[in-house]
Amino acid sequence: MTTRIFRAILAPAAMLSIAACAELDVTNPNNPDIARALASPADVAKIAKSSVNSWYLTSTAVEPYLMMQVTADASTANFGNFGMRFNNLEPRIAYNNNSAGGDAAVAVSPWDGNFGALGAANDALRAIKGGIVIPGTDGTDKTRAAGLFAQAGAMTNLALIFDKAFVVSEGTDLAKAPALVPYTAVRDSALSKWDALITLTAGKSWTWDADVIPLSVPATAVNINRIANTMAARTLMLSARTGAENTATNWTRVLSYADKGITGAGLTDIDFGIIGDGANIWYSDIIGYGNLDSWNRVDQRLINRMASNVPTKYAGTLVAPISQDLRLGSANLPCTGAGQPAACLTGVTTDYVYLATVIGDPARGIFMQAPYYHRRWRDVSYAVPDAAQFGRFIPYVIAAENDLMIAEALVRSNGDLGRAATLVNKTRVTRGGLAPVAANSAALLAAISYERDVELLNTNGLALFDGRRLEQLQAGTIRQLPIPAKELETLGLPIYTFGGN
Repeated sequence: MTTRIFRAILAPAAMLSIAACAELDVTNPNNPDIARALASPADVAKIAKSSVNSWYLTSTAVEPYLMMQVTADASTANFGNFGMRFNNLEPRIAYNNNSAGGDAAVAVSPWDGNFGALGAANDALRAIKGGIVIPGTDGTDKTRAAGLFAQAGAMTNLALIFDKAFVVSEGTDLAKAPALVPYTAVRDSALSKWDALITLTAGKSWTWDADVIPLSVPATAVNINRIANTMAARTLMLSARTGAENTATNWTRVLSYADKGITGAGLTDIDFGIIGDGANIWYSDIIGYGNLDSWNRVDQRLINRMASNVPTKYAGTLVAPISQDLRLGSANLPCTGAGQPAACLTGVTTDYVYLATVIGDPARGIFMQAPYYHRRWRDVSYAVPDAAQFGRFIPYVIAAENDLMIAEALVRSNGDLGRAATLVNKTRVTRGGLAPVAANSAALLAAISYERDVELLNTNGLALFDGRRLEQLQAGTIRQLPIPAKELETLGLPIYTFGGN
């Protein structure tokens, strides 16, 4: 019996169900082309590079991250797009895991996208494992590093988003159907790949070719090593589904990774982001729509943390903020008429802005409306023309996220609380203008949660991951996605879902 998984040669495509293919005798007419591509060093290098782009676009896609942000009460919207409307209802309802449903893409998009990136990365790594040598100085190492990056990144996404998934790598026998394993096993596989990338890049001096990823810092092995450490720390920390799991996290290991990451003791801070190409192949839809005032607003739960006079839910009354946090301010009001809010944002520099206007249909849920807007990343959002994004920094994991991971790991592992306070105050005091946090555990954990809410919105869509581990979600909110219904149907497994009361 022969088994093939069909995918594009030079760009990853959605992975077909391995288990289903294993039951069929399939003849793949593209196999000669696939074999030729995987025998060509130049094509193997292209496949590895394309897998990084596929991972990035999947990691910054609207589905599932905008839905996760609204159901975590970080941002809010009641439009029917991207799963935001029905998964933002109160009381919460179960995610509609239906292959013909309007919100099907919420699960399908990250499932197919991540397995597509993973499949391409595996192809490249399998070819290298089989003896393919990539020409050029350190050509094989650089190509292997690209494949490992996409492989680890895709597994991380699958572990954070879904309750279970397949674990497939360059060593998987594609003639056999792999078993679905729980997210903890997927997480551990992802960590093993980050570890492999960390080992591969340690002590190396090469630099990735410009067409791998347009990082905002030089794509040296040193910087890739630091990014991989940060990504491993995030993988371990954010995989917790409950407060109990969060407490049980190996915080010493989180600290070990994060302290060698994009910030850390004795290191110069860097951000893990890209330089946009005008929304061609390098852009973030999370930022694109998350900072688009006509689509998304900031949930008042988050604003209430910054300004206690603002109710946690909008109920039809506009309330201007009274806040000590310098990151929250007001537009040049009134913010009405043609060409708004661009004109009323002239001279406004705060991250969060009170616009005194709401969007969306109140009949769909007035509590989903809000007069607050996140403008921090407006210049790389769809609020400006695509061409205006060219050459601008687009964040993914900013330095503050790593600092806050180090701080939380220090607190939870009984480490240096003074150092933890210093790290928190880098944003709390310098950007927020707030009083320094005291060096005690309770105050630090509260301040870390606050800073993560305020500083990290619309970077990489982590609001739900933080909400579940810190027990900040409304009752009935999903904590993970099920395997997409279309995949379950192909596998002959029962349809299931999460969420609701």
